[in-house]
Amino acid sequence: MTIAPLDLILLLGSGQGFILAILLWTNRKGNRLSNRLLAVLIGLLALMSLAVGIPVVNRWMSLALDLLPLVIAMPLGPLIFFYTRSVLDPAFRLGPAERPHFYPVIIDLGSQLMGWVFVLGAIVGLFSPKDGPAWGDVMDEYEAYADIPRWISLTVYLVLTRRLLARQPSAAELSEAGRQRRRWLRQFVHAFLIFQAIWLAFMVPYIVPGLRAPLLDRLGWYPIYIPIAVLIYWLGLRGYLQSRVEVADPAGRKVVGTNLPAEAVASVVNGLTRAMETERLFLDPLLSVDKLGKHLQLSPKLISAVLNQHLLTNFNSYVNRYRIEAVKQRLSDPASDYLTLTGIALECGFNSQATFQRTFRQLTGLSPKEYLSQTGKTALKSGFE
Repeated sequence: MTIAPLDLILLLGSGQGFILAILLWTNRKGNRLSNRLLAVLIGLLALMSLAVGIPVVNRWMSLALDLLPLVIAMPLGPLIFFYTRSVLDPAFRLGPAERPHFYPVIIDLGSQLMGWVFVLGAIVGLFSPKDGPAWGDVMDEYEAYADIPRWISLTVYLVLTRRLLARQPSAAELSEAGRQRRRWLRQFVHAFLIFQAIWLAFMVPYIVPGLRAPLLDRLGWYPIYIPIAVLIYWLGLRGYLQSRVEVADPAGRKVVGTNLPAEAVASVVNGLTRAMETERLFLDPLLSVDKLGKHLQLSPKLISAVLNQHLLTNFNSYVNRYRIEAVKQRLSDPASDYLTLTGIALECGFNSQATFQRTFRQLTGLSPKEYLSQTGKTALKSGFE
């Protein structure tokens, strides 16, 4: 059996994708949820590449390709968005609120459902096997137009992911590890945006019935699936290495490492926890790392080192997490119904409405108004989104 060179590229990309997906899924380093979301994303791309690259050697192989759901594209957008959120916020978890994002996968299964209805109907005598080509034409037509919601879904989630990245703190507020994570995520999103442009250029003539057959006869599916094979190699290798690499700062010091004695790290972490959870120093809008250092009788540089190297965050982000949690607790307290959101934010340690809004969106994925709506609380006076 001879395999065309371009089909061989797709098959090799598919095999590489499955290997990298398994490595990411079983990788114990880094954020486990991030690794597994990326593994599923790469696995779906590998399935697509397999569906196009595998040689059709007999009618049974052709039937299997028609009936098995190998092209699953609707979850790609949610996977990209939630992967990005999990990298930016290690505390993020998938829950019931995130499940509806994956329900549109039913669109990907429409063609296969039609095929199984025909096959089972033919077995029990409801349909004649001679009607097979007509059913196949309907399935092909469905697949052609299913690409429209697939493309729109992925584009919408890429836009949402870019907005999520745009709301992150400035580079000056991030540790070196944080800056590297953000560079990787921006490259990650831009790679898919480039793919979207390629897909759109192919899809426009493809959905026109008179142009579809000449387009496929001339180019096949290679203009779409060769870029997918490239994405598989690049995303898999970069994503896998990103989860394992130790980041070094310009001075050669490891940012993710264990340079500090374990006893010193534990002492600092205990002091920080006590200062935030027991003494609630985050309520002070003028709190700084220097001020906290004096309170704990610790060097500000030591506090920053522990935050950056071991908690993988910076001082502002660390303190603002406690402030946001305090805001959420106040919002759930009926005694706060007479207050405005701005008033609650200021009482919880924020020194400006803009900082509160940006931080709230960054940590919850919602505006304060959207959060109130989800909790069913409308009595608060709210003057901003």
